[in-house]
Amino acid sequence: MPLLPSDLPKRPADVIGVLSRLALAALFVSGGRHVWRHPDGPAEASRDFLHTCRRVVPPLGRVTDRQLVRANAAVHIAAGAGLAVGRAPALCATALAASLAPTTVAAFPFWKQPAGPQRAKLQGEFLKNTAVAGGLVALALGSRTLTSHLADGEPHR
Repeated sequence: MPLLPSDLPKRPADVIGVLSRLALAALFVSGGRHVWRHPDGPAEASRDFLHTCRRVVPPLGRVTDRQLVRANAAVHIAAGAGLAVGRAPALCATALAASLAPTTVAAFPFWKQPAGPQRAKLQGEFLKNTAVAGGLVALALGSRTLTSHLADGEPHR
């Protein structure tokens, strides 16, 4: 179906919203694609976390770490693509935020590291993912952002 002029964003805030969705989508599609192609490293890094998950959710024992990592990558690719094209953005953002939580805990367990540069690096990555999750939740909830306040001519508080 061709893109019509009526499909284009009308206000600067709408353009910023589209660009924000595209930036988030690119992060997840690119990362998901990489993990899909190379699941062994993430599966190994997630081993302890997935072992704990299997104790809490026994049916997860039916699938391998590699399969779970690839399933998560598939969510990132599919929901990221949906977010990029604006199809069910709230649902896609919710799926991404929900899948980002275990990904972040598994990939960046800074609390297991002694104080030092490695702990600081993992903590920084953990906090970046937390910030991205916050943006996804805001998108999913349709919260008013700074740009929507500006578009409406209201001061940001």
